[in-house]
Amino acid sequence: MNGSTKAAIIGLGNILFKDEGFGVHLVRYLMNHYRFPVNCQVIDGGCAGLSLLDLMRGNDLVFIIDVYLSQEDPPGSYKIFSWDDIENLNGNNFASVHQFGVKDALGVARLQGIVPEVFKTYAVVPENMDLGLELSPTLAKVLPLLAEKVVSDLTNYNFKIEKV
Repeated sequence: MNGSTKAAIIGLGNILFKDEGFGVHLVRYLMNHYRFPVNCQVIDGGCAGLSLLDLMRGNDLVFIIDVYLSQEDPPGSYKIFSWDDIENLNGNNFASVHQFGVKDALGVARLQGIVPEVFKTYAVVPENMDLGLELSPTLAKVLPLLAEKVVSDLTNYNFKIEKV
């Protein structure tokens, strides 16, 4: 990718429900600890729903940060999903208090031709989605590690990111 490549890092979640807000907490962490080039947006997507399409539109690279529900993986573990991985998931792994899930939004985005050249979803298994503003200790511990992974992956696509 070159200097004219546009990227968006989008954190999803509802911060009123502890770990459900992980994606938002992670992008806020990125904004406070790193400086990104002008062609790389770091976005608090909240409970984006279909507005996720507008956040993705016009970007060559899109990284989404969210939680996923898993019976097999312990809380705090994370996976990196491709677009196809998410479309092929059975069940509601990305179903949460978002009004319109990531899987649904990607289906609509594909129909509208909004498919970035590079797409990844960094998803972590929540421990506690009760009412509350703080992440569980398990996800609070994972947050800086996953943030470093996101930054490392961006630098692999030639984005120059500075630690502040």
